[in-house]
Amino acid sequence: MNLNWRFLYSVMGMLQMLQLLVGAAFIILTAKSGFRGPVYFALFTSAFFCLTTLILLFIRLFDKYWWRVNFLHDLLAAALYIALMVIMIDQTLGQSYCNFEGNPQPCAYNVFLGAAVCSGLCIGLYLLSARF
Repeated sequence: MNLNWRFLYSVMGMLQMLQLLVGAAFIILTAKSGFRGPVYFALFTSAFFCLTTLILLFIRLFDKYWWRVNFLHDLLAAALYIALMVIMIDQTLGQSYCNFEGNPQPCAYNVFLGAAVCSGLCIGLYLLSARF
């Protein structure tokens, strides 16, 4: 069984590893926020695309490459990460009142803001990956 280790050092390999890292950061931030409403959808979708990206990375390591599958996966991931960014921005705006000093309630404003930034980075990475 020969593995294509050169792929990991290529542009596409680096993009897929960055997608995994930023997607994992999104999952961690979303899980830390406390589950409410559409955050469940965001967590499920992000975890799904992290796992499918990992599967595609392993397939590429075994010298198998289906460019259509990878292209469709990247476009679908970018489209759904746009929806996730909208969800995170909505959650951030809903938590904007708790950022005041002296608020006794737990505040997830910074967590949702970080998740919105991570989803924006994921959109860019998946669109860049679809380009290659």
